[in-house]
Amino acid sequence: MKPVEHRLLLMRHAEACPAAAGDCSREGDLARPLSDYGLMTARRRGEQLRSERISPDLVLCSPAMRARQTYASLLPFARKDAEVRIEPTLYMADVPELLARLRVSPDKAHTVLVVGHNPGISSLARLLNGVESSLNSEFPPAALATFRVEREDFASVALTWKGLGPRTAWLQSFSQM
Repeated sequence: MKPVEHRLLLMRHAEACPAAAGDCSREGDLARPLSDYGLMTARRRGEQLRSERISPDLVLCSPAMRARQTYASLLPFARKDAEVRIEPTLYMADVPELLARLRVSPDKAHTVLVVGHNPGISSLARLLNGVESSLNSEFPPAALATFRVEREDFASVALTWKGLGPRTAWLQSFSQM
């Protein structure tokens, strides 16, 4: 059987403004917008994805304002028919939550972009990494890890996203802004 290539993009939201003075609430954190620098780097990330001809079929995005603004800044450079899902469970999600969500992604989605938060995004990237390349560096705002995920093409049996787990993806690139 010939493997079919899929791609997973794990992106940390771009730089956000600090929380309002004294507001340590969940609602306050969810409402934090991107800084001017964050908006600029998110747009640059979109330009990079376009120049590399990478366009997601499915976008899974945290409901936090900074994550939604990060994805919105990528929009001018993305496919117009991409399915975008703003998912409450992705806000500050840990590795098990992120994996659970990715495992139910449709296999027809060949390129999936997750826009989320640390430490979950960087921890998931390290867990999935099936190559010797190190992901021990910082995972700053707007960082992007791109993985190749293969599946065996067994007629109607799709194993790509369901089988995602430790060392099941191969790091193709990691870039910081």
